[in-house]
Amino acid sequence: MNAVYNISLDELFEAYWTCRRKKSRSRAASLFEADYEHNLIELREEINAGIYAPRASRAFVITRPDVREIFAADFRDRVVHTWIAQRVEPLLERRLVPTTFNGRKGKGTLAAAQYAGEALRGVSRNYTAACYVMKLDMKGFFMSIDRALICERFCRFVEAHYAGGDRATLLYLLRTVLLHAPEKHCVRCGDLGLWSRLPRHKSLFTNGEGLGLPIGDLISQMAANLLLDDTDHFLAETLGLTAARYVDDILIVDRDKGRLLAAVAPIREFLRRSAGVTLHPRKFYLQHGSKGVKFIGAVVKPGRSYVANRTVGNCRCRIHAFDSRAREPGYVYRNAERLAASVNSYLGLMRHHASFGIRRRLVESLAPEWAKTVEVAEGYTKLTVRPGLRTVDRVRRRVKRKRI
Repeated sequence: MNAVYNISLDELFEAYWTCRRKKSRSRAASLFEADYEHNLIELREEINAGIYAPRASRAFVITRPDVREIFAADFRDRVVHTWIAQRVEPLLERRLVPTTFNGRKGKGTLAAAQYAGEALRGVSRNYTAACYVMKLDMKGFFMSIDRALICERFCRFVEAHYAGGDRATLLYLLRTVLLHAPEKHCVRCGDLGLWSRLPRHKSLFTNGEGLGLPIGDLISQMAANLLLDDTDHFLAETLGLTAARYVDDILIVDRDKGRLLAAVAPIREFLRRSAGVTLHPRKFYLQHGSKGVKFIGAVVKPGRSYVANRTVGNCRCRIHAFDSRAREPGYVYRNAERLAASVNSYLGLMRHHASFGIRRRLVESLAPEWAKTVEVAEGYTKLTVRPGLRTVDRVRRRVKRKRI
């Protein structure tokens, strides 16, 4: 007989609206929204009856910033992930060290890069003393995670720290999501030939039975933080190091080069024992602090930071893709919002670093046809769609005509 759980419809609605704010433009979100009340009621009945199962994900391979495999969960399952996160994230926040930057509100890549600069300045006593920077990376991190291990650890964590009346439901959904093998029930999309460019250990299809979490899932991000939390505390409290982590990238700053080298072996062993992951044998960086370090999309040097060349190159490629079709009839009018959204995501990151000249060259490289539909803000900080050309403006005009 199936167990009976107690998730409320109000809770699912709250999770749905939170999830919708982040994915409102996706096709899956639109299809779900077309009959969202019925869909949420159906989801609630399945969960409370103990028969909920994740639906097929979309699997595809991206090439930037690296070639990697992505599994995009069905929107319905994203609502479940959000419901779980609303209960687990506050518990994790009380446990995580301040220098863990991924998957946390108020953190992120920019905060990680800024902390790297602050660590350089602090350890070097405002650049008056020598210091060294070491960067470590884990080999195939998400693909090497043992699902049974992280599921057991996650459930123990919830049992120890969560006192809500829906704890049984939370544990049930955690086990269902974490032990789910998306590679066995998915739809492959995009260029299928790109899978041939992936090493076997970087794909859920070939990395081994029971191994790997899908990159990009909200639950995977929380699982990564929980799995590596002991390592974060080990670095700060046992080894006494000034360290930061973003997913599987670890940055350590210290005045003693020998101390950094001596720490590598204990860190490698602790990762193996506590998380079942290994350090990448080739992705190792140790340099004098004056040389700076590339960390999470930024090149951090004493007193300043720059945008990484790869980020600039990716932005240039996006602009080239839009420019290649700019002369097609009507293209710049139909795609002005897409261009602005794509380029602004890069400009928004770049403006936090020393990048005025880079931003200017990138914006000025746009094909002249785009001047009909977009404007450039002062300081090359963003692109804005000209008045009357946004989708919302066109919809308002159509509605107004119908009323007349």
